[in-house]
Amino acid sequence: MKNTTKKPVKHQQSNNYPSKHTSWAYWMQAIEPTSEEINEAFPGYHPQWVRLSQLRQVTGQNFKGMRDILQITPEQCAAYLRVSPGTVRRWEKGHASVPFTAFELLRMVTKSVHARVSHKNWDGWFISENGNLISPDVGGNGFTPVQLNILSFQRSEAVTLRIEIEAMQAQLNEAQAENTRLRQMYVAQGVVEELATMQETITDLMARIATAKIIPFSTNSNQLKEKTA
Repeated sequence: MKNTTKKPVKHQQSNNYPSKHTSWAYWMQAIEPTSEEINEAFPGYHPQWVRLSQLRQVTGQNFKGMRDILQITPEQCAAYLRVSPGTVRRWEKGHASVPFTAFELLRMVTKSVHARVSHKNWDGWFISENGNLISPDVGGNGFTPVQLNILSFQRSEAVTLRIEIEAMQAQLNEAQAENTRLRQMYVAQGVVEELATMQETITDLMARIATAKIIPFSTNSNQLKEKTA
């Protein structure tokens, strides 16, 4: 009679350590895994978001550093986390332990693209659901990554064109200066010619005066009267 009893399936026991690839990813991102609970809950493979959750140790100093990155006050941070400002200050001074949920929430905010767009320089800008960057001044469908790349290329072309225009403007200024110089020389040459003509006229007049006959006039007034009578 054939034995139909099934043999028990042997399950490979997990060593509760990340896999080779996960360990390599940790090393490449300069992350030191310190949570045994994570190793037990995620044996072998650790998702990226899990790895990043161990990027910083949960300390008050690191919490304050993330708050500084977001450029928010303790009061603003407290309002966001729904706690009192005094609680935030106790966390940062080390007088109370920072809850992991609050710490992780602030870490995820600092690492999100929305936090980057929340800078004062980007006031009103946001990323839409379809991934476009929306401007408060333009609105509409916003800018796609391709359009932003094109704008970058156009900016480079504009810089090149501006350099060429400046060089052409310098050449034009030089040509205008040369033209002005030539005009001044032409005008000056005309004045010289006119002065030369005047000098010739004066010389001719002087020559005529030198060769002219002098008419004698009588000094006798009676004779002058008789001639004019």
